[in-house]
Amino acid sequence: MLSERGTLREFREIAMKAIIRPTIPLSEPKLAGNEWAYIKECLDTNWVSYQGPFVERFEKELASRCGSGFAVATSSGTAALHLALEILGVEPDSEVLMPAITFVAPANAVRYCGAWPTLIDIAADDWQIDVQKLADFLEKRCIPRNGSLYNTQTGRRISALLPVNLLGDICDVDAICTLATQYGLPLIEDAAECLGAKYKGRNIAAPTEAIDNSTRIVITSFNGNKIVTTGGGGALLMNDANLAQRAKHLSTTAKSKALEFYHDEVGYNYRLTNIAAALGVAQLEQLDTFVADKKRIAHQYVKAFKQESRITLHAKSRYGDPIYWLNTITTEKLALPIIMRVNDVGIMCRPLWTPLALLPAFQERSYSYECNFAQYLWKHAISLPSSVGISDADIDYVASTLQGELQT
Repeated sequence: MLSERGTLREFREIAMKAIIRPTIPLSEPKLAGNEWAYIKECLDTNWVSYQGPFVERFEKELASRCGSGFAVATSSGTAALHLALEILGVEPDSEVLMPAITFVAPANAVRYCGAWPTLIDIAADDWQIDVQKLADFLEKRCIPRNGSLYNTQTGRRISALLPVNLLGDICDVDAICTLATQYGLPLIEDAAECLGAKYKGRNIAAPTEAIDNSTRIVITSFNGNKIVTTGGGGALLMNDANLAQRAKHLSTTAKSKALEFYHDEVGYNYRLTNIAAALGVAQLEQLDTFVADKKRIAHQYVKAFKQESRITLHAKSRYGDPIYWLNTITTEKLALPIIMRVNDVGIMCRPLWTPLALLPAFQERSYSYECNFAQYLWKHAISLPSSVGISDADIDYVASTLQGELQT
């Protein structure tokens, strides 16, 4: 039993040195503005469901920030994807072209429509969907018939393009819009990870002359790990009033006569709640600060790895001004063993997503087109802690720990 003060003091000093550094999270939200006040207003006024002033306010301010004419807020980014696919005519047993490696949500939404993802490789120079391979697939592996385009290998109709803007950067939007117009395909852009980013100086949902507004929908997400969060939520962003009206109608259970509970078609209970929208409004007020913080974090990682030849940082796309949602590196070593070791010392790193073609839900009937670099990324990429509030000291600790792991 410890009885002397000196012994107890020494014990405490040794114990403090043995404590593992607190976990550095991958991407946690920063609640530093009016979140408490706006949510309290919801509670004080009893506007807690999907009706309430914050929902419309959030949609209006979101559309303004994203450069779109309209925004329709939903309960999740996946819900937004599902609505967008259905509104733009994706039908059962058709195909939707999308990147081979991404979070599973867009592929799941395609299956909700009874369609199948057709998987296109990632480009090595920007880690976005490979536009050249997409163009090659449409030209060399598809055939027009009766006003539609068909995959010659599967016999299924191509019903839409679904590029995903990965890791906070943006793919070559205009080039993909041009392909969509050339082949008569609707376009759903998944911008879940890049709210606040720009493409050729334009906000993520600004209109472009390369495609008609009636055939293009951009979606985004407000999950807890995104730069702006509502706890869980998403939105459709459009520049066509008819698309916006239909999205809102379907997201509110297709109720056409509220008093009589009359629903004129199958709809969905997909609207964002007023409480969640209140959180979103407060977060959106801080977006410029968050983007600046994300760029600071990216600069600090570049500085920390400047002399490290064994690490390759995610290359910025040629046309984009990214938000660096998740700072991601590659190394010639396999990523997963390194990730497991650094997680053990309190640093939350993650691999990129498992390629969709390897997931059981998509193995049987999904079609892949030359997906070589996606396989490399899966095996060698490491996403690093990138929370808006991460300190420079923690970034340096992450970098030095990774460098130490690469020496073993």
